[in-house]
Amino acid sequence: MKLSVIIVNYNVKYFLEVCLHSVLRAIKGIDAEIIVVDNNSKDDSCRMVKEKYPSVILIENKENTGFSRANNQAVAIARGEYLLFLNPDTVMPEDFFSKSLAYMDAHPEAGALGPKLIDGKGQFAPDAKKSFPSITVALFKTTGINKLFPKSPYFNKYYAVHIGENETAPVEVLSGCCMLVRTKVIKEIGGAFDEDYFMYCEDVDLCYRIQKAGYKNIYFPEAILIHYKGESTRKMTLTYVRIFNEALIKFVKKHYSKKDTALYLLFANIGIAFRALSGVVRLLFRILKMPLFDAIILFLTLFLIKDFWVLHVKNIMPIPLSSVYATFPAYIALWILSLFLNGAYDQPYRALRVTRGMIIGTIMILAYYGLLKEELRYSRAIIIFSGFAGTVILLGLHEILYRLGIFKLVPYDKLPKKAVIVAGEKEYHETESLLRKVHYAPELSGRINPGLGSEGALAGLNNMKQLLYTATINEVIFCINGLSYAEIFARMQECGNSYDYKIHLPGSKSFVGSNSSHTSGDLYTIDHSFNLDGFAFIRNN
Repeated sequence: MKLSVIIVNYNVKYFLEVCLHSVLRAIKGIDAEIIVVDNNSKDDSCRMVKEKYPSVILIENKENTGFSRANNQAVAIARGEYLLFLNPDTVMPEDFFSKSLAYMDAHPEAGALGPKLIDGKGQFAPDAKKSFPSITVALFKTTGINKLFPKSPYFNKYYAVHIGENETAPVEVLSGCCMLVRTKVIKEIGGAFDEDYFMYCEDVDLCYRIQKAGYKNIYFPEAILIHYKGESTRKMTLTYVRIFNEALIKFVKKHYSKKDTALYLLFANIGIAFRALSGVVRLLFRILKMPLFDAIILFLTLFLIKDFWVLHVKNIMPIPLSSVYATFPAYIALWILSLFLNGAYDQPYRALRVTRGMIIGTIMILAYYGLLKEELRYSRAIIIFSGFAGTVILLGLHEILYRLGIFKLVPYDKLPKKAVIVAGEKEYHETESLLRKVHYAPELSGRINPGLGSEGALAGLNNMKQLLYTATINEVIFCINGLSYAEIFARMQECGNSYDYKIHLPGSKSFVGSNSSHTSGDLYTIDHSFNLDGFAFIRNN
């Protein structure tokens, strides 16, 4: 047998569905097998594989054994001359294996091969080629210095920028999301993945052992692959830092000298701690930016209304600052709490939620006001007028800051997006009917014919780029019937990253895609009209 494709799956049923569909197209005419190892998914992934892809060899684990062990389970039964380790959130064109296997057959010095990776918008993903984590590489990567000098071969050696994205060349590390390896090399180096790595660094370890055995790891951009969830989506959470750091320590202790290990870990830990701390700060700022802004505006509004009421309306003695400091923080907290509970900070943004939150918050404050000591109850009118003025000011400033790009709001009236479907007439109507059942589905502008002529559609594929621009389209949905994956890749790269792209399989309930390499894969599906695990749903119920 020529090829064994190995996919480890965990709770990404719809991405796996598209991945398998593309792989089956790509192995046509090749003596190959597909092995899926499921790590105890809870989303009916296994049932989907059995029903839609009965030719696939399925291993159902009763627990999440981790990436390394699951891959090794498949390696133990694989019969191919070559092994392809593939992530389920990937899509390949039909010519993927004809190109990559031909290169490997012609270059016996190549132990492993990795393709050019593109994200869900057709843009190059830099984690296709990387370098081993030396002291400087680790320091610049973990502190984020490499992002300040993205084209520097020294500061950004982690992403091997000295090698062009379209240049075939040996590299130190290939991405573990798609790695084609000779089976005989796996046997020579003592096995595929070190099971001490639960996740992260297992691909680095494999590439290191392949290179140490005298083989080359080849970056091969003639073969292209979509990877929906790139490395940039691995958020700098405390959990990520802990797991990544543990994996890094294992790699360094395994392959470096004790002296180098101590120095390396010192710099790596400093860098990781700095990056984690900055990541947490950025996350908190992003979450709290709008509530903090609103709190400041409401405090200023209260203060100005208080002075105006005292000096120009009632003409009475100023309210003591001690009374202001004793009451204003509580008033602000009640308004912000009410805004939060009424969804003012949820997306899509709605002015109605802000108004409702301020009204309910004002009522809450008036109730609280009645419980205060007499010396702190200086005027209900200040609260009422501040609530009214604060509502108007917040709505106005939110709109201004949104238009300036400071607040990243999704206005309610901007939903849904305008989309076109690339499909034949029959498939278009079937897809249109399915989208009506999807919450927040895009607004359909029409059909693009998968052929060159329009044939009753808005345009043919050859005029798609021009149509998307002139019709101000936001999203393109590709129906696979009548289209090749290679054609989809070409159109995504031609039209560019101004648009979102989704892939829809015939008979599927989902539309799979990703808005960029900076976000994890996303999808429309009639299985999930609402995110029942989302914080907003839990809060409101």
